[in-house]
Amino acid sequence: MQKLYYSISEISKLIDEEQHILRYWEKEFEHLKPRKNRAGNRIYSDRDFSLIKFIKKLLRDDKLALKDAKEEINKAIDKAGGIDLLFEENSHDLNLFTKEIKSDHTDEKAGTIASLNPENITIIRQNLKEALDIIRKPL
Repeated sequence: MQKLYYSISEISKLIDEEQHILRYWEKEFEHLKPRKNRAGNRIYSDRDFSLIKFIKKLLRDDKLALKDAKEEINKAIDKAGGIDLLFEENSHDLNLFTKEIKSDHTDEKAGTIASLNPENITIIRQNLKEALDIIRKPL
């Protein structure tokens, strides 16, 4: 069963970053705003966790500067139509497409993916793999 909220120490372990880095990212990235419980401790939602993984990918893997990472996040949010939609709606769509792609069928019984030409299927697979790495990849 998946947890509703994570502590800063849990998130820190999951993404292999120090807690002070997470607190710094909160100051730098306007969309990263974990709630605080009654004791004043940060509690991170799944959306926060997905955003942190995205930030880490941009800063550590893609080696973007802080300013460029902020721009990329804002572009992704604008394109999705909002921060909530970036992680919630896209993950639902990704699940649907991933199930069809994993089945690896291209006949009429495979569903919507079958109506695409092979070049588009390849492009969709590449894009989904990148998006899944960002959103779903366990750290």
